[in-house]
Parts: sequence; C-alpha cells; structure tokens
Amino acid sequence: MLVGADVVHLASSLLQHGPARLTQILRDMERWMDEREYVSIAQLKGSMSQKNLADPSSIARASYLRVLDSFSPRPGVWS
Repeated sequence: MLVGADVVHLASSLLQHGPARLTQILRDMERWMDEREYVSIAQLKGSMSQKNLADPSSIARASYLRVLDSFSPRPGVWS
C-alpha cells in the first residue's frame, strides 16, 4: 500500500489462520499507522511511491545495498 497498491494479498494468511485473522491484521495496521502518524489509508497509499520521493534513485540504491548486505556465499563456491 505504501507504494500505491489497491489490494493487499491476504489469501494465504486467511487460509492458514481463518477469517478471524483479519481482526489482528486490522489492529496491527492501525497501530503501525498511529506510530508513523498516518491518519488514513488514503494518506498512506502511495506515500513511498518513487513519484512521491524527492530522490527516486535512493530506492534503487537502498535495494542494491540490501542485496549486497544479505549476500552469503555457499561454502566452497568462492574458494
């Protein structure tokens, strides 16, 4: 939703935990939004879209660095 999605994919969570899971998801989402001072889904939606960022290339750089940081070679492959 932060990057502009209209739909949140919940099927696997609902299949695994049942429809009562929606109550917990809603509660968690409300808490998360409160902590970050979002007052509505409309405000949240698209707030992290590249078109709304002062420096859209920063997302690409951050993603690249996250991938590099998570790299862990398999034993014996790079020796």
